[in-house]
Amino acid sequence: MRFRFKDSDDISVGDVLMFVLRGFTVEDERNAMDSLILYMLICVCLVFVGCASQHAVTEQAAASTELLRLEQQVQRLVNQYRISRHLPPLISHGTISQQARKHSQAMANREVPLGHDRFERRERAISEVLSFSAAAENVAYIQGYSDTAQNAVNGWLRNTRHRENIEGDYTLTGIGVAIDRHGAYYFTQIFWQ
Repeated sequence: MRFRFKDSDDISVGDVLMFVLRGFTVEDERNAMDSLILYMLICVCLVFVGCASQHAVTEQAAASTELLRLEQQVQRLVNQYRISRHLPPLISHGTISQQARKHSQAMANREVPLGHDRFERRERAISEVLSFSAAAENVAYIQGYSDTAQNAVNGWLRNTRHRENIEGDYTLTGIGVAIDRHGAYYFTQIFWQ
């Protein structure tokens, strides 16, 4: 196991042991035993810190995987609906998805209210990469349902304006999903032509 401290080279566990043992004057067995106990405590602390950070990373990866799965499910459901209406499926684009994710996260963080605040900024950011002739956006807030993606899409389809966006003359899309600290999901779908 190796560690890196700020502005230093990699340090191994053995280096830490040598540092601990050299840092004390070993006059008798008791001092050596104290040094060994201190070394063991340092190692145990490092293991706990490593395990805790690994657990946090694992939880974040699981959450990201779940959000990505929801984004893909929304895309699949929207495209199924479009195909049933004899419309071409929408193609996901990374830049559009990035902006949709940022907006969903901003809503989940309560930085902006649920809605279309700053849509022009998202359009501008996307248009730096993609030219466009039309753009639209759907957002949804879902809490307390087991099938959140299906409920988001169903809600959009029940609303005339959101359904018009789904059925619109668009070719590209981006979807972003975020979850807040209370377990509520925020969905954003941006449509692009």
